[in-house]
Amino acid sequence: MRLLQMGNSRRSSKASVGFLIGMGVIVLCILAGVLWRHTLLQRAADYLIVDETMPSSTDAIIVLGGEVLGERTRKGAELYHKGIAPNMIISDGTDLSWRLKTGEEMMALAKHLGIPDESIHWENRSRSTYENALYSKEVMEEKGWRSAVVVTTEWHSRRASFIFEKVFQGTEIELHYDTAMDPIHGSLDRWWEDSEKQQTVLTEWARLLYYWVKY
Repeated sequence: MRLLQMGNSRRSSKASVGFLIGMGVIVLCILAGVLWRHTLLQRAADYLIVDETMPSSTDAIIVLGGEVLGERTRKGAELYHKGIAPNMIISDGTDLSWRLKTGEEMMALAKHLGIPDESIHWENRSRSTYENALYSKEVMEEKGWRSAVVVTTEWHSRRASFIFEKVFQGTEIELHYDTAMDPIHGSLDRWWEDSEKQQTVLTEWARLLYYWVKY
């Protein structure tokens, strides 16, 4: 009987110690979240941005549609004039109005920025980031181009790079990524304090998670 009581006492003691350790871990996690929440939140936004060193030259610059004030086309033109590539693919097939497509506006801006007609190639079928990659790959393979810089807005670059790498997998085409600053929001520093930045970050994370699951 005494041995049985001693065994029960030991088990009870071990359970108490385990409970206290578990509670301690939970409390520490909560404290860490409170103390470092701003750092963690900022890292969530920073993760959306792909930052890499540009190559000295490629075959093409792929400018993705979805820009607000021509920021992606302007970045593409900047790279073109730096000699990064002699060709530009405008990738957007969405409708701007009942008689005008967004890609036409992008091409007009590219020409205004000094890109010659013969250097601009319009991919006019895409209506999503996935289709940007799919149809841009077709253009690249048709032209025999082996490398490209994909240009998009900062917060869109993680999702764009993810899907482009997926779609271009198995080809010998080398991809790089460069970004344009969002002309409305600027940087995503302290995004949780601005309602519009919150919408941008949270919406992009939702789309990124959707792409991870779907593709």
